[in-house]
Amino acid sequence: MGVLKLTFVLAGLLAFITYGNVYYHTSEFDDFVRHEAQRTRLKNQLKQEILNKASAYSVHVREDDISITTTGAVFRVAVDYRVPIDLFVYSRELRFQTIGSGLLRE
Repeated sequence: MGVLKLTFVLAGLLAFITYGNVYYHTSEFDDFVRHEAQRTRLKNQLKQEILNKASAYSVHVREDDISITTTGAVFRVAVDYRVPIDLFVYSRELRFQTIGSGLLRE
């Protein structure tokens, strides 16, 4: 009976660490996108910086996942992405969305 309890505890710990790691990295990535949207004024440069940082945070973002729109002097960047979770016997894909905005400079 003790081995079964230990197995469940270890499985729970593995799930907690895996999910915690994903949420930590996506939180850091979200903060980066919001700050870069306020700093960067060129669409292509912002898109490339987002892709580079996503790779650094182990967040799977494709160029198609990034949407940058402008309305007057305001631009908005939205990143919709998915992060796969694989726990050997259970696989799932978590969905995230990050939104940031900034002002265009002339």
